[in-house]
Amino acid sequence: MVFASLPFIFFILPLFLVCTYLSKKYVTLRNILLCLVSLFFYVFDGSFHSLKILLAYGFLNFIFGYLLELSKSLNNSKIKLFTLILFVTINVCGLVFYKYTYWLVSIISDTGLFGQLSVKKQTLPLGISFFTFHAVSYLIDIYRGEISGKTKVINFLTYFFMFPHLIAGPIVRYKQIKDDVSTVSCNSELLTYGIYRFILGVNKKILIANSVAPLANMAFGYHIDSISPQDAWIGAIAYMLQIYFDFSAYSDMAIGLAAMGGFRFSENFNAPYVSSSIKEFWRRWHISLSSWLRDYVYIPLGGSRVKTSRIYFNLVFVFFLCGLWHGANTTFIVWGLYNGLFLVFERVWLGNKLDKLPKILTRSYALIVVLIGWVFFRAENLSQAIDYLQTMFFISNTSNNSICNGEFLNYLALIAGCAIALFNLNSFDSSNAKDCKIHKIPLLTNFVLVFISITILYFGSQNPFIYFNF
Repeated sequence: MVFASLPFIFFILPLFLVCTYLSKKYVTLRNILLCLVSLFFYVFDGSFHSLKILLAYGFLNFIFGYLLELSKSLNNSKIKLFTLILFVTINVCGLVFYKYTYWLVSIISDTGLFGQLSVKKQTLPLGISFFTFHAVSYLIDIYRGEISGKTKVINFLTYFFMFPHLIAGPIVRYKQIKDDVSTVSCNSELLTYGIYRFILGVNKKILIANSVAPLANMAFGYHIDSISPQDAWIGAIAYMLQIYFDFSAYSDMAIGLAAMGGFRFSENFNAPYVSSSIKEFWRRWHISLSSWLRDYVYIPLGGSRVKTSRIYFNLVFVFFLCGLWHGANTTFIVWGLYNGLFLVFERVWLGNKLDKLPKILTRSYALIVVLIGWVFFRAENLSQAIDYLQTMFFISNTSNNSICNGEFLNYLALIAGCAIALFNLNSFDSSNAKDCKIHKIPLLTNFVLVFISITILYFGSQNPFIYFNF
């Protein structure tokens, strides 16, 4: 179910708030009710197949965590490491089976080396990429001694099933909310902040992301020979705004919902399009994913403590995994490698040059690099991505007639989205759940806008979040 939908806003959300209020003095009751609401939310649209997989992941990883904690008492580092590798491998194999098997078999079959192979395409369980990463971080943190595997089953399942982050993140680590899971910390200040973050997310999703989506869909949906360079640029910029406002809106709503229930999630976005380098961009974009990859992949590979050539390999490999995590498509891998290579390029030479240039040039550089990357991310295949970029940069001969005939409101949302994303307007300031600071102007602005958003929801269609696909 989509957070920015009438059934959620007028049914699931009130149910969640009532359960939170009734259990505000009893942490175990709060956790039980939250698990039940989360599972109900998960299957509201009929995802019963996904529910079985989610339940299996949840209970298995609780057992895995407990067994991993017991293995530490044996004082045998090899057994402890083997146990960790085994349990992490089981989690990853589940993800590979559902998300990548069909794609991998198709690639092998196309080579003709093993004849014609075929395998049934599996239905992708909703949110499996995210709850797999939750499970892996939980197990590794137990192995490192940062948390204990001997936690209460209801506390772990509350963390694992919690609906705000269940389907599309942010990627939350158990150690980040272990205190909130074991205590009831909801207060009026946190509740008010949670409501604000939720309506902020609703407005970003409905008024910006959904409104610029038709422009991106038109540009990427037509045959490349039918669009003009102007169309290509409009479509690329529209998609750049769509994916940011769509995913950051989901993160806003997740953080807000968690705050209403007494949980403080970390931020997932920090004005990424004001970055002056790709390195800075990845410190601001999808922070929970980039920090997860840093802590559980990059640093264990040696991070920056190894020889220079190995550092470059580590960076590229991490972003190869980042691209692959997003989906079973060559375009995602190319997008990941593209970002990784620019990080290497900045580390080798360009970074020092950027430090000496005016901000307007460095920000323009980062924005263009990111924009090109989003073309690979959005395209159906590499051929379309390359043809699209050739049209954008006037390399190929295409139509001179524009086909991006969007409505006035689509272009108004495009302009507003650019202003908010590029200048980080205070009207969409989000503060953070730890400080719970709300400025009056953003609060009033978004309370007015949310009535417009709900009206649009009532009369218009609803778009699922982009990251539901991952």
